[in-house]
Amino acid sequence: MKPWFEKEADIIKFPEPERKVIKMPSVSEYPDFISGVLDLQARRDKGQISQNSYDKLYQDLIHRFMKKESFDTPWFLKEDAKADLKKYVVDLLFKAGIKQTQSSRGGMHIRFPLPGEINDFQKFFQNAGINVEPSTVTISGTFDTYTLTSAKPIGKIPAGTQLPWVNNYVGKGSKVEKTFGDKELTPDSMNLANARVNQQKLLSTLNKAIKQNYAEYYKPLIEIAKRSTNTGSSISLSGIDLSVFTPSDIATISKNYGEILSGLWSINNLEFEQIYFPAQSNARMIDFYGEKSKADYPVSVKSGGGGKVSIGNILDALADKVKEGKVNPAEQKSYKVFQTVQGNGSREGIVKLHTLFKTNPVKQLSKIMKTPVNDINVDSINEWLNGFKNNSQIRKVLDPFYKSMNTQLTDDIWQRPDRLRFVVSPMGEFIWKFLNDDEDIRSSMTELAKQLSIIQVNIDIKKSLLTFQYNKFSDAEFIFGWAGYAAGNKLGFKMKLQA
Repeated sequence: MKPWFEKEADIIKFPEPERKVIKMPSVSEYPDFISGVLDLQARRDKGQISQNSYDKLYQDLIHRFMKKESFDTPWFLKEDAKADLKKYVVDLLFKAGIKQTQSSRGGMHIRFPLPGEINDFQKFFQNAGINVEPSTVTISGTFDTYTLTSAKPIGKIPAGTQLPWVNNYVGKGSKVEKTFGDKELTPDSMNLANARVNQQKLLSTLNKAIKQNYAEYYKPLIEIAKRSTNTGSSISLSGIDLSVFTPSDIATISKNYGEILSGLWSINNLEFEQIYFPAQSNARMIDFYGEKSKADYPVSVKSGGGGKVSIGNILDALADKVKEGKVNPAEQKSYKVFQTVQGNGSREGIVKLHTLFKTNPVKQLSKIMKTPVNDINVDSINEWLNGFKNNSQIRKVLDPFYKSMNTQLTDDIWQRPDRLRFVVSPMGEFIWKFLNDDEDIRSSMTELAKQLSIIQVNIDIKKSLLTFQYNKFSDAEFIFGWAGYAAGNKLGFKMKLQA
């Protein structure tokens, strides 16, 4: 009896190795001036971009944000607020007996050690009025970067002020830095990139690489790999000494080493004969291919139980289907949504989605602004808002707009100088719910998912248990979400996996 994935999936052409190309950063993707500068500095320091490229992109940043940001809140005033937030956090750390560490690289940020995971960090700052989220910008090549955001006004610090935080906690008995870097324990680092291997060959290649590069941790790493060849979704790690690893190390093992472990597991559990690990640049969404009867089945691996997939990755994965004529973008509402989100900045994308679907809020806004719906964008909104003497006037004029969404802004928000927020923030909260309630969009996403024929394997390592879960894309529920105006992120997208 053939497994479901052999019945449903297309036969996928063996991927041709491509020349490794470093994708140049796009200025339009940065939510603000400072985030852009920090990311460009990090890329330059890592050798990903040249000094000339850095200088050009820096100028592009200046032109973009000097044009679009409110004259009342230019980037340098935001920097002052960021400095005040840093002083506030330093005071909190002093009271908690936590020592701040210094670094001259990475622009304005703060470094201090704090044990635990994201939930623990959020609890630590909860009473201080600060939210904690993983950052999209990497400052340190060794430690994780997070974003501290003031959830409410704190003295003269406006709500929404952000400060990057590098958590340089190294754990009990650990060395000066993490055991594993962000790019370690991956198939590339284990000499498995562009390799087509059966289970025996995979284990032997892994055995040699671990002995050569991680001799101190050979026993636990190779034993976890051997256990991954067992059948079943829950595999005991009893008897394996994981105490040599910090919580951060375990997270890295689950994320990076998890691609290899999932390959080993899928051979016995998904009846694959061989595994092929493509080079990182070949497929952003596919972590490996499982071979069955000379056909390759694409597999995406997620760690920690998460099912998040970026819209950019979805579009990349669908590109070949569009070329083959199996997907017609003009007939797919969800494809248009993906393209709109991917092709615009976070705030412009929110506005363009409203104009795409001619929503009631944008129709109301069109009447109020006396501007055709198709001509409404971030620039025209900013220009219109700047014509008012004070925020009270704007509040009164926009009342029908808010009623169309059954919402109102708090008095605190109306005291802020960022006028664009008065319009885009409620539009963002409205649009992700609107998309989730649209049956045509939901069915369109399911149809596109079936075209991908991707198997998603979720791996998680907790205490003494290794767990695997696999799902067909066609069985997944697709959901939109948004982190809010202050976060500066684009509309989000994820798969809600079936148990």
